[in-house]
Amino acid sequence: MKKNILYIALTALLCTGCNFLDKNPDMRASIDTQEKVRLLLVNAYSDASGSALMEFSSDNIVDNNAPDAAGHTKSLVPLSRLYDEIFAWDDVVSTNAQDSPNYLWNGHYMAIAVCNQALKAIAELEAQGKDLTAEKSEALLSRAYHHFLLACVFCQAYKTDEASKNDLGLVYMTEPETEVAPQYTRESVTETYNHIQADLEEGLRLMAKSSPEAYYSVPKYHFNTKAAHAFAARFYLYKREWAKVIEHANIVLAGSNTSEEIMKNLLFDNYNAHVKCTSISSEAYAWTDAASPSNLLLMTSMSSTPYINFPDYGRYQCAGRAIDYSLLGAGPIWDNRELVSSLSVWSYGSDQYGSFLAKNYYFFEYTDKVNGYGFIHSMTRHFTTNETLLCRAEAEVMLGDNTAALRDLRAWCLAYDINEEKVMDYSVSSSGDTTYCNLTQSKIEAFYNEGSPYAPVLHNTEMGFDIPDNVKKMLWCCLHFRRIENIHDGWRWMDLKRYGIEIEHIIGTDGAKKLTWNDPRRAIQVPQPAIMAGLQPNPRNGGQASAKTTVLEERSQIVPAPRMDYICTKATLE
Repeated sequence: MKKNILYIALTALLCTGCNFLDKNPDMRASIDTQEKVRLLLVNAYSDASGSALMEFSSDNIVDNNAPDAAGHTKSLVPLSRLYDEIFAWDDVVSTNAQDSPNYLWNGHYMAIAVCNQALKAIAELEAQGKDLTAEKSEALLSRAYHHFLLACVFCQAYKTDEASKNDLGLVYMTEPETEVAPQYTRESVTETYNHIQADLEEGLRLMAKSSPEAYYSVPKYHFNTKAAHAFAARFYLYKREWAKVIEHANIVLAGSNTSEEIMKNLLFDNYNAHVKCTSISSEAYAWTDAASPSNLLLMTSMSSTPYINFPDYGRYQCAGRAIDYSLLGAGPIWDNRELVSSLSVWSYGSDQYGSFLAKNYYFFEYTDKVNGYGFIHSMTRHFTTNETLLCRAEAEVMLGDNTAALRDLRAWCLAYDINEEKVMDYSVSSSGDTTYCNLTQSKIEAFYNEGSPYAPVLHNTEMGFDIPDNVKKMLWCCLHFRRIENIHDGWRWMDLKRYGIEIEHIIGTDGAKKLTWNDPRRAIQVPQPAIMAGLQPNPRNGGQASAKTTVLEERSQIVPAPRMDYICTKATLE
């Protein structure tokens, strides 16, 4: 059904201006009713994912071919050259396939094009006196969000209005494209964020006057009220407008005032996901369940990234230092490796290649069961109450409200069954939760010491904004919790960018590469086809990048099903 609707959208877009016939060709669809607008908006959500580009650029992935503590190396291969390029922060020139910059760029701009076509049709219908407030709200919000996603990948982080005028932004599309091979000029990051904010605020204003949840059978596959305000909370977090973060997060998290109430009523049901699920597939469904109050916006992603969990493609993994300071690391009220049972960490056979959470698993759609071929895709949690809670906690810290911040940080711990002593022992628990968490400011201040892996140096001053010294330890706690919460999702990359946190990647036996706070490679290079078509590339050290000859090593989008001898078992890591 979705493919048919996309065909309607594409024909509507491609045939704009074809007025040389007395009537529309049979294949051309006119978006001239409210129902058709709603069907069109089903395709206002891209199935391209930026999580691989961001996650492999961050400190959440290591190269398993790098020498270990004993000096031993492996000879593992990546899924494709794409991952070699991303991990080394090189421009991607090997492929335009899934997870590449080009795939993301085209997928998101196609979603934006659908939004613009819908807005054009809405304007024509409104001129006839019809009310499409809810549809207009959704189109504006989706247009803002897909530009926001593109900015997170292909632009530098927002610094200040003045400083970000010097950084390249996007081409912000607000009208359907009607020309062949048009030339575009990129605006600044400041201008891009201003456009995103304008669409976001207008979308929220219209949403308050309508009931978007009423006309879709599964509202969480669309921008609903809570998802829209979660988007606003994250957007204003990145702009450091702390009061607005709290304002919008409060709408998402309304109805619960204590850590225990927040945990029980709003956050991810870790007990059901961890105990009641008998397989990694069932646990993956639990993470992405549309009925879960934690999930606010779910989107399908056509991505090969989950395949990296297989030993056959095990070169780059969440392993080594990456997992030692995230899923398996210590915290202010837990010791090393105590989160394994709480977060339900999985591995294939053993954890030597890396471990992962079930939310990074995939669903396989067979096109040829005899030969075992088909498509892999994932259900992506774009907004959750857990992440919105941590947005609010960070804003509360920055405004000096440690009481409120501790309430939210405790709620996050409770959601993953972390109490003062250890991870909750399910064998003696009938409810799967505890109502006690002794996370205190003094414990946070004792744990986070600047320069440790849990408290990296912040380069905010160089980026043009101040952070009071007396809030840094609480801020490091927020960033640490966010790293764990957003593992595999790519958002760790944005936390590194917006605070100028420097990282290293050790690549095989070549040694370490460092990404400094002001490295231009923090803005991933725009796709090579776009550069060759005339779009201004992101700068690189030594001057502007130039268009490179694209050496396509295209791999088929159709991939073999995983070998059945890979047994999924929860990691035993004691």
